[in-house]
Amino acid sequence: MTLALLLAAVMASQPVAGEVEGAPRRFALAVGNNRGTGADAPLRYAERDARSVLGVLMEVGGLRREDALLVLGTDADAARDALARFERHLKAQARPGDQLFVYVSSHADSGELHLSGTRLPLREVVRFIDSAPVSVALLVVDSCQSGEAARLKGLKPIPGVLVSVERQELAGRVIITASAADESAQESDALAGSVFTHHLVAALRGAADVSGDGRVTLAEAYTYSYARTVESSLLSRAGTQHPTFHFDLQGKGDLVLSSPARATSLLTLAIDEPGDWTVSTLAGEPILGHVRKGTGAATLALPAGGYILTTRNGEHALVARVQVPDAGRAELTRDQLRPQKLEVNALKGPSPVRWMVHVGPSLGLPLVSTFGRMLGGTAALQHAWTESGVNLATAVVEVRHGRHPSGDFEQYDQSLRLGLGHLVRDWHGLQLQLTLEAGGTLSRQQQLSTRESALALQPYAGVAAGVWLPVAGPLRVSLLGNAGHTWMRTDVGNPSALSLGGSLGFGWVR
Repeated sequence: MTLALLLAAVMASQPVAGEVEGAPRRFALAVGNNRGTGADAPLRYAERDARSVLGVLMEVGGLRREDALLVLGTDADAARDALARFERHLKAQARPGDQLFVYVSSHADSGELHLSGTRLPLREVVRFIDSAPVSVALLVVDSCQSGEAARLKGLKPIPGVLVSVERQELAGRVIITASAADESAQESDALAGSVFTHHLVAALRGAADVSGDGRVTLAEAYTYSYARTVESSLLSRAGTQHPTFHFDLQGKGDLVLSSPARATSLLTLAIDEPGDWTVSTLAGEPILGHVRKGTGAATLALPAGGYILTTRNGEHALVARVQVPDAGRAELTRDQLRPQKLEVNALKGPSPVRWMVHVGPSLGLPLVSTFGRMLGGTAALQHAWTESGVNLATAVVEVRHGRHPSGDFEQYDQSLRLGLGHLVRDWHGLQLQLTLEAGGTLSRQQQLSTRESALALQPYAGVAAGVWLPVAGPLRVSLLGNAGHTWMRTDVGNPSALSLGGSLGFGWVR
């Protein structure tokens, strides 16, 4: 949604550059950085997203290559230098009526961008667009807590649903952010990009052209991008992501963001039924992953090349390969679609659990039947790596203590168990697990009256099960239990003893 708005401002009511003499000249600066500060996990797609945004603006938005600047992987000082360099270009080349688009994708918090171990206050970027010698300037920030950027004096917020926005001969400033001031901006491996930027680029390429006139208006792009961003993040563990749009613009007219039908390479989905589609390269790279098509044909602007298109029909996927020409239009009809069985893939929504930690008190059956119940504590570390098959590795440490009814003997058991098994993620975050375990118990018995003690290391094999119930965020209530046999060394041989135990405590997942 944010994406849509941002393009809206960029293309404000003008046809693609070069089609009409005197059309606004468009300038664009894109900054992408996958590396933040020391506490930030590396991003995967921020730099790719910056390339994608500039690319779609040049393909369908009238942006000239000489008026575009791409800044990737630099620190704050290099980003400042790029802003200053582009400011000089604007002063030399821009004229009244021209437009500027600035895009930033990186880690951020509390109003600061995190760039390669350094921090750049967002207010410096806002000052840059505010002072730019153009009629319309817009800033798009795809970062966590990017709503902090919308602080330019005079900007007015637009609500989540945009019915109609009309501007012509625009003058003013626009700030679009991928998330609210207290929200996380999210990346998606399925989309191979950030959720927000992906839907903006798809909207501009024609996915938002519900009227079928070959143009994408602000209302179309905003409605499509906002709805798809919220939908894509609805079930994510980071929470729902709400793009924001603030503006101070004057003028009237229809605001056209892009004209995908005028691109040199086109793909038309000549299929009437609405549905969700994925568009990938022959190598499997998602160019337009998860595009929603309305009723009637839809035309997308795509770079020339081979593509795989997939949609769903009941219990089958429908797949087709198409070749988009260098100059011209490829058309996909229903006759070209071939049925294919649905694959068992990870469910869209929360990413697979990687690490789980359990801590809690525990209760166990004594290895020596004459002893009372063994009480103590359990700590477990678990790692899951896929959605099916053997996908779970566990390590469990237990310490328990018991005392003989006579009061003269006590026993301490310290156990280590390692296991492999299967983790099942069920509805609403509930997780069930079953593992096979092997390990050992180091037992120490002591006679209190004489202070004599004995040690024994005893092997163990068995099964374990677990239930993890969601509480809030990564916090869980976790119940772990195990059953097996321990082979004990005694004066009369090596008998096998039944081992039973359980622990109810708190868990944490990541």
